Amino acid sequence: MATSGSEEFGLRLRRLREEAGLTQVQLAARLGYHHTYVSKIESGAREPRIAFASSADDVLAAGGTLLALATKVRARLRANLCVPIGTAAIPLPRAPRGDGPPRTSQARQVQLPAFGITCPSHGSSGCAAPVPAGIADVPGIGSRTVGTETLHGFAALLTTYVEADISASDGDLALPVEQALRTIMAVVPKARGDHADGLLQLAARYADLAGWLRVKRGQHGIAMTWLQHSVEWALASDGLPTACEALSSMSVIALIEGDAPTALEYARAAASVDRSRRWTTVLAKLDQARAHALLGDHRTFTTLSHAARRGAERLGERDRTEAPWLTGAEGETFIASHLAGGLRDLAEVTGRPEIADRAVAFAETSLLHVPSRMHGSKLLLTLRLADSEACRGDLDAAVNVARPVMPAVTAAFNTQLSHELGRLRLRLGIRFDELFDSL
Repeated sequence: MATSGSEEFGLRLRRLREEAGLTQVQLAARLGYHHTYVSKIESGAREPRIAFASSADDVLAAGGTLLALATKVRARLRANLCVPIGTAAIPLPRAPRGDGPPRTSQARQVQLPAFGITCPSHGSSGCAAPVPAGIADVPGIGSRTVGTETLHGFAALLTTYVEADISASDGDLALPVEQALRTIMAVVPKARGDHADGLLQLAARYADLAGWLRVKRGQHGIAMTWLQHSVEWALASDGLPTACEALSSMSVIALIEGDAPTALEYARAAASVDRSRRWTTVLAKLDQARAHALLGDHRTFTTLSHAARRGAERLGERDRTEAPWLTGAEGETFIASHLAGGLRDLAEVTGRPEIADRAVAFAETSLLHVPSRMHGSKLLLTLRLADSEACRGDLDAAVNVARPVMPAVTAAFNTQLSHELGRLRLRLGIRFDELFDSL
């Protein structure tokens, strides 16, 4: 008879305890729990907490196996998703190679929440967190004491990486982000109580960013591995918003690869993570709309895109804290760019030029509202506008829109730009060389 995840964890814990020569009472005393709790865990009657698993890993010298298993158990119990959470351990990707990272913020302190990142200890109530000079300067990573200051350090460092990713069109953040992520996972077994859950929530955020940075490199397979980890760690630590973002990124990868049915499945999975948050519903509807556009389903695309825009108008304070990129000028840019991309795809599939006209209008709107610091987004949206112009047959306009940004596009290390440029190349044909006349 198949065992449940909790039973599997219990059996593993009992075997390791017995190999260590400890009774349930002795193990409980060392972990700071009552012996009846250990008994219930071993029998599979209780779900293992991340804090308990990380402590048991440390005491029993389990090498991270108990923490990994507890993470998967908790993720599976919370996953009512179209995308299954597997049982096998997924190895972390190897460190990337590449150019140096772009310059990050030199601020000494950050007020959390910032860039959608909240402190796991203080939540939306906020706190001031010192920004470490580097990973080695995060408090607690070189000792056996992991506390709130450790969470503050990793959260503050993450804000500098997110800010750099938003602002830079070149440079490579993948290496420092993945180094920080590996450090977090090495520290988790030393954490106790809510600090263990908090570190795993931050690991999920880092993995989501690591996945997206790999997308920008064109390494979609490695990106999907990081995003799978992000979903798993987020669900295990009750970081539901991060799970939604990671699944949304998976949907975008499928769209880039032209796989609309898979993109739709990931988008539906994102919608099912947490229906209590308005912003996650808006994001999931936008992703579903893009997938339906690629399938040529104009009616469903229109229904979903209208619902997403109406939902964005009703976003509340929690939404603005957790997803600032869906509000204000960034929100206008984000939504308009999604709709422009969807309408362009729809026009291409259906052959209807009036849809391409609407794609141009939304692409222009997205460029009008894009904040000046979002250099990479401005380049991407400019190419999308040019491609939308070409899609409706106005090749002169396409050339005139794209030509001014070509020096920056060709200098950038970003495969998303390359993808947009590749689409434009196909539409322009022999006129593509005109984009480089002034270079």
